[in-house]
Amino acid sequence: MKSSIATVCLSGSLPEKVAAIADAGFDGLELFENDLTAFDGTAIQAGRMIAERGLELVTLQPFRDFEGLEGRQRKQALDRAERKFDLMQELGTDLLMVCSSVHPDALPGLSRAAEDFHELGERARRRGLRVAFEALAWGRHIHDYRDSWEVVRRADHPAVGLVLDTFHIFSRQTDLNTIGSIPSDRIFLVQTADAPRLSMDHLSWSRHYRCFPGQGELQMADFMRLLEETRYDGPLSHEIFNDVFRMGHSDQTARDGQRSYRLLRAMAADSAVPVPQDIDGIAFIEVAAETEDLPALRNTLSALGLACVGRHHTLEAERWAINDLNIVLNPDSSFAGRSPGRTATAVTAFGLRVDNAYEAFKRADLLGFDIVEPEDVGATHGMSALRNVDGSLAYIIDNSQLSRTWDREFTRDVQPVPEGPVVGLDHIALSLSYHDFLSVLLQYRAIFNLDTTPSFDVTDPRGLIQSQVLCNASGTFRLALNASASPDTLSNRFVRRYGGSGVHHLALRSTDLATSAARLAEADVPLLPIPGNYYRDLAARFDLPPTQLDALADHHLFYDEDADGTYQQLYTLSGRRAFFFEIVQRDGYQGLGAPNAFVRVTAQQRMDATAPDPQATTGDTA
Repeated sequence: MKSSIATVCLSGSLPEKVAAIADAGFDGLELFENDLTAFDGTAIQAGRMIAERGLELVTLQPFRDFEGLEGRQRKQALDRAERKFDLMQELGTDLLMVCSSVHPDALPGLSRAAEDFHELGERARRRGLRVAFEALAWGRHIHDYRDSWEVVRRADHPAVGLVLDTFHIFSRQTDLNTIGSIPSDRIFLVQTADAPRLSMDHLSWSRHYRCFPGQGELQMADFMRLLEETRYDGPLSHEIFNDVFRMGHSDQTARDGQRSYRLLRAMAADSAVPVPQDIDGIAFIEVAAETEDLPALRNTLSALGLACVGRHHTLEAERWAINDLNIVLNPDSSFAGRSPGRTATAVTAFGLRVDNAYEAFKRADLLGFDIVEPEDVGATHGMSALRNVDGSLAYIIDNSQLSRTWDREFTRDVQPVPEGPVVGLDHIALSLSYHDFLSVLLQYRAIFNLDTTPSFDVTDPRGLIQSQVLCNASGTFRLALNASASPDTLSNRFVRRYGGSGVHHLALRSTDLATSAARLAEADVPLLPIPGNYYRDLAARFDLPPTQLDALADHHLFYDEDADGTYQQLYTLSGRRAFFFEIVQRDGYQGLGAPNAFVRVTAQQRMDATAPDPQATTGDTA
């Protein structure tokens, strides 16, 4: 199949879109006619520009409200088509995409529509052109691909073919099985789009919430399996209407589109792309630390029971550990994972533990994701990494690699790894721009075998934050993604303050949160203060004894329950850092404490309003 993308997917002018599509490595593009209408040049110049970038102009689209009309209106529709045929010949494409009519005067009847398309096909054939028919999910009479296929079949014309569009098929929950029986030469174009599962009208859903395959919740693998049965070998083209894409960078969108195309091709039974890898958990966190922030960081880690168990043999980096948790403090200003322009102490790398790192990297490479080799950045540890969208690194390692790294790299002042109530990393939370949100979702779902929770909204005093969690089946890996369209939510304040997307907080898991909280208090590590009204509400919601409620309030702990157990949380303050710590105690509970999120972000907003600018202070509060 040939990779293609519709210009409507991208932001910018037509020349900017064409450049981004070509640079991303696509074979062709669909020209959305609005982009041509707004182009400051002729159709011939537009076609030449596309061809000079090595791209095939797959189709001009869309041609609307054609079938089912009578008399003068039918003649006008055919006359309109002739004008589009003129345009196509100037552009240098032979295919016009026709979507099913929503015209209020359109009459029903598959035979009537077939007669219309036979005549349209005959007019196209005389000019060496073709037409392809798509069933819109909100079409007036034809909104099922099986009906559009029947129209094409009855039209029985070599210049008339079918468009299969995944969004229109899935949004109507149409049975897929007919696809496998459609002759491949009758399918002229396949358009792909994923989407979250939403309850809303088809048109609004389509116009605002489509996304690339791998970013949504539709069963794209089932569609690709049946498409493979047809032996279709034409253009596989993304057609995405999405408000985020329209606001984002066209080059980033195009690169994600190319990766999504490769992901679709990897779903074929004979694909040479390795299967997605399971993530066992997080092997380590690396923090690029400003020197003046190190004393406070060390104090917090010590209070949590971590100890410095080794120092790097050439750098000033330190390995802090307890049980299975490893945190590397790296003050080296040239650290490869440090985002350009970001000077705050920040999480700039983490290690993903898998069974077979080689297979994971092979899959990532074949899907087109950025891989950083150690020699590229002058590192001696021998570990390769994915380059995350924010510039940070996600190392992919197996257990043997990790042991060698600790033994070979952190050879000074080696100490035993202590034990204590903090037993590991519970989850990582990212604050992202909306565009980066979708890019991260695609990257991790494409490479690794991960589930997603349904997207949910966190209420911030200044807007809504969309949140979604990527997790493995065992619950040992959780990556929480957060993005907001409101400029002053906690999430967007982070993105704006620290120069882009990144890790917002690290959640460490404790088996005894009361003890962990007491140790933090003893070390004078400030905790996020929680209003007393919260604990009055807890007393009303849960059957907790007064002594337990008092203990929760004394330690600034949140509490929640679900069908599987209980959950407790506390938060440190971030101070100068670009991240803060959350400490949790999870006793069977499966979520991330979402019912507490509004109180938490409100408290953080309140603290943030009174805090000095972290870029201007010299001390640290946590």
